Amino acid sequence: MQNSGGVASFRKLTPAMMKAQHLALANDIVTTSKGEVAMALKKAAPALGIDGTCYHVLDILIGLTGADDWQPDRKPLVAISNEKLAEYVCRSKRTVMRCLKRLVEAGIMAYRDSPTGRRYIHRGEFRNGKRGEIERGFGFDFSPARQRVHELKELGEAFAQRLKQEKDARRTVNRLLRAIEDMSILAEKEKLDFSEIDQALELLGEKPMMVLQRAEVLQGIYEMAVALFSRESAEEETEASFIEEMSCAGDIHDAPYNNTNPQPPNLSSIERRSAHADHSNHEDPDQAGIKKAFEETPKSKITAKAKNSTHDDGLENISLGLLKGALVNLQETLGFEVSSWSDLIDSSGDISLLIGLSPSAWQQAEGRVGRYIAAAVLATTAEKALRDPLLISSPGGYFRACIDRAVDGELALHKSLFGLAQSN
Repeated sequence: MQNSGGVASFRKLTPAMMKAQHLALANDIVTTSKGEVAMALKKAAPALGIDGTCYHVLDILIGLTGADDWQPDRKPLVAISNEKLAEYVCRSKRTVMRCLKRLVEAGIMAYRDSPTGRRYIHRGEFRNGKRGEIERGFGFDFSPARQRVHELKELGEAFAQRLKQEKDARRTVNRLLRAIEDMSILAEKEKLDFSEIDQALELLGEKPMMVLQRAEVLQGIYEMAVALFSRESAEEETEASFIEEMSCAGDIHDAPYNNTNPQPPNLSSIERRSAHADHSNHEDPDQAGIKKAFEETPKSKITAKAKNSTHDDGLENISLGLLKGALVNLQETLGFEVSSWSDLIDSSGDISLLIGLSPSAWQQAEGRVGRYIAAAVLATTAEKALRDPLLISSPGGYFRACIDRAVDGELALHKSLFGLAQSN
């Protein structure tokens, strides 16, 4: 590439911006791919404080980069005007400019400004069905993200782990609060002094703290309450044992008196046994009627649908071969192969991250149309967004619209898949 580019004079440089520019000029290029960096960015975006419009802008910019431009000997550049980005995200131009600066200062991309401020890319000749190498270009350089791909992966994993810990801590807090409340009611019935526990809970509610720390403090309060009941129970056992020992003092233990006089036979027990005699007698009319009724009863009356069926309704025109032939870009980006429905469903989490779909939206769609139809619609949406990012500016909204059409029975998913397969 002939021009090294740089930051225009009208920009006010910051230390974070200079760090991003330094990463863009690094010589030891990290070997990675567009799909790997895109997935790492989407998982680490919340930890970097990138959400809302900034996340939308990031998604569009990554989609506009060429997969071949992420090779070590090339630069992953993208050239698009602020006005066009503002149209795509339905925001003002100034909002887009703030988002771009935020992405640069987050160490994801770097400015590559031309002397005139115009953004464009000139490529070499079109060979072997692929775009030529960038010979001259100005815009945004994603080399910092390529250099930090391993760091971004660690950030995403740490953020996911922290979310899980906070979720478990919130559950622990709710569980312990309910348990302490139940013990408070029991202590009131047993007339126990529970004031110390109540004061500790009141202080805990007044003091602001993180949910993890709150769970630890509440665990200590819960153990105090349990110790209070254990101490009371031990005192009651000691008192009961003392009373029992005192009541047995001075007793004389003589041999029991047994009456050896002959007793008449217990007619009531004989009659009771005869009333229940020989239940296995097949000649008894009552027993024969029971056996006949049992034999005439059907072995099973299963009317419910079978669970965990292989396909949902509406997938009769969609085969695994069709999915495999249509989802070429998606399989290449995420590095998996559609050899079974389980493969597609297992990858639904990564596909959701790829198009910026929230877990709650995916669960809602799965509950409305079934996990197989939802997974097929999700994969088709991601494939279309990867092929033409300009056509689908909001993949999440497109996915929800397709789910609504599937609920109404108006979605012809097989036609979209046939079209994608033929365009390959």
